[in-house]
Amino acid sequence: MGAAAALVLAPTAALAADLAVKAPPPVAIYDWTGFYIGGAAGGSIGTTDHIDVLTGRSDAAGFDITGWLAGGTIGYNWQVASFVVGFEGDASWVSETGRNVDIGLAGNPDFTSTAKETWNATARIRAGYAVNNLLFYATVGYAAAGLEAGIKDSNTNVLLASVTSTHSGWTAGGGLEWGFAPNWSAKFEVLYMKFNSTAFNTVQGEGPRTVPLTDTIARAGVNFRFGGPAVARY
Repeated sequence: MGAAAALVLAPTAALAADLAVKAPPPVAIYDWTGFYIGGAAGGSIGTTDHIDVLTGRSDAAGFDITGWLAGGTIGYNWQVASFVVGFEGDASWVSETGRNVDIGLAGNPDFTSTAKETWNATARIRAGYAVNNLLFYATVGYAAAGLEAGIKDSNTNVLLASVTSTHSGWTAGGGLEWGFAPNWSAKFEVLYMKFNSTAFNTVQGEGPRTVPLTDTIARAGVNFRFGGPAVARY
């Protein structure tokens, strides 16, 4: 009877042993490595002024410039374990304007200072930490912007003098990127930009002015990454 029982139970025991050693199913882990392109749009707010070169005093007492921007992005990521590093470049069309009557210490209320940012671009490095398909990152690098600065008659709004120039500077910020599909991700980021001053000559004996510029942008975007899908981890 014992031998018969052993023969009957042997297949069941072998099957149970097979079930015990089977590996668990793989878990898909999001892979951030690869080239990517994308687009982004958002809002921006900056500060500027017209500074009298001879005295170093403000003509316009400082004023804000606000508006929107939209453009394209290109970059590359390397992922090692949960750490992601890479580089990113972007260029945007900008519609950001502001103006103020010259009420500063060096100003004349008969004049109004104006400023309009028309484009900006950055070249940055990114470094972040990935939690599967969520990437938290910081970024820093070079920034440039196109600015139109001018002076208008406060009474007639007639343009008396203007200049278009390129401002160079630096940018820093951070953001969050979410991989919602194997090769697609959505992001939200905030960047602060600080630019150098450019000078231009004015009319009516005002003498030359310099125009400083800072900018803060908040934007959302979508990226498409060229490369393989999420990798399997056991």
